[in-house]
Amino acid sequence: MKNNGDRSLKSLNMKWLVLLAITDVLALLFFVAPELVKGASLTQVGIGRVLIATMMPVFVLLVVNVLPHNLKSALVYWKPLGVLPGTEAFTKYGPADSRIDMAALKRNIGTLPTEPAEQNARWYKLYKQIANEPEVAEAHKLFLMYRDMAGISLVLLVLVPVALQLADAPFPAQLLATGLFVIQYLVTAVSSRWSGIRFVCNVLAVHSARKVTALKASAPKQPAA
Repeated sequence: MKNNGDRSLKSLNMKWLVLLAITDVLALLFFVAPELVKGASLTQVGIGRVLIATMMPVFVLLVVNVLPHNLKSALVYWKPLGVLPGTEAFTKYGPADSRIDMAALKRNIGTLPTEPAEQNARWYKLYKQIANEPEVAEAHKLFLMYRDMAGISLVLLVLVPVALQLADAPFPAQLLATGLFVIQYLVTAVSSRWSGIRFVCNVLAVHSARKVTALKASAPKQPAA
């Protein structure tokens, strides 16, 4: 099975991120500030569609890659940098998940860490052993998708009101756009938060259900004497 790392998962999510950004722009143009396009000709509308379709992937790539993952996680969990669900995997999220038998988990993987940094490091090692398990890969994919959507929403929350003000859009339109992006950011941030917790718990659930044996690299053959 192909090993899907963060990069490949992000590439799978790219179409949804671009679609979100395009939908946001179209909603702004046709519902929030229709006066900005009311006098546009069919040619101008066509050019605008081409520009949106061409520039949106570039915009999404810039936002997704420029924002550090620690910052995006902080925007999702509303905690200091570096505070991820893995830091409480064995002391909070695992015991709270009815699928996870903590006693069986301890038998299968050994002593359970309690310090936040140790928990995250140990959880990550467990994740790498079963990264291709369907329930783990899907939860990871959703976590990354919603996290990047939250980052895009926050950037648009800052940029769009400024752009509308520069375009002399009515103040109610500016207020409405701000409210819409606040709601979008909150929805995507909360979705990412719960997807991240589910991701952490899915890894622990697999390891509590069975003992996973890490594959050992084959020893190199010795040349014949």
